[in-house]
Amino acid sequence: MSQTAPLRPAESGRRGPEGLRALDRATTVLYSLAAHPTGISLADLSRETGLTMTTAHRILASLRSKNLAREMSDGLHAVGIGSLVLSGAYLAGIDLRSEALPHLKELNEATGETCHLGMLTSPHVVYIEKLDSRHPVRMVSRVGSVMPAVRTAMGKAILSSASAETVNRVLEDSRSQLGIVEDADAFAAQLQHDGSQGFSTDLEENEPGICCVGAAIFDQFGRSEAAVSVSTPVERFDANRLDEFGALVKDTADRISQALGYLTDVSIEEIRDQGPRGVADE
Repeated sequence: MSQTAPLRPAESGRRGPEGLRALDRATTVLYSLAAHPTGISLADLSRETGLTMTTAHRILASLRSKNLAREMSDGLHAVGIGSLVLSGAYLAGIDLRSEALPHLKELNEATGETCHLGMLTSPHVVYIEKLDSRHPVRMVSRVGSVMPAVRTAMGKAILSSASAETVNRVLEDSRSQLGIVEDADAFAAQLQHDGSQGFSTDLEENEPGICCVGAAIFDQFGRSEAAVSVSTPVERFDANRLDEFGALVKDTADRISQALGYLTDVSIEEIRDQGPRGVADE
């Protein structure tokens, strides 16, 4: 009886280092295509990636077969429609709380203070996540509780990036529902200042004895409806380190925003730069 010979590596697909090199080259080409939305020539792609034209051409053919690359009418190469499927799958799987929690934990560990994640629901900010301070004296709050948006660091951080229509609605809701009256011009000036520095503060405005620093979180469309904050008792609050504290909170918010699909020009360039620094031909 004859026996079936085992598949050789060439027959069963690339494995090990060879397969990893092929994958790395393909992703290098994809990132380079992403850096040139209007297209790039084969010769330029070869120079940019360090791959030979033969290798680059072979990879492009493979990517085109999966709709991840396309050849345009002028002969230039660009990303294909299949990239929308991948980006759509990423965005569809995003959940604010689950994406934010690892970064919130890092902020909590770095500061040792109470950290909140909140969303705007006019005229309130709703706490949707909270990590307690390691200190025995801490802010008393719970997930699901609400605070006036115009009096909190998170609320002001969100509003500093919101439309004038949203700000006016929150001001009117605060007046009609909470009895809080803010001078519209002064509040607008404060929001402009907060937007410029990248974070907002609540220095005992919402609760006596509690100081907070908050920064806005943006979704993939650049909308800000959520924020992150650090809250500390006034006796542990160091006003001389406010900018340092603010930068730390803003960095946390920025990392959450990127996880949600919000990309600044700088972060786009950082991601695209991964392409040309890929593995060259051997």
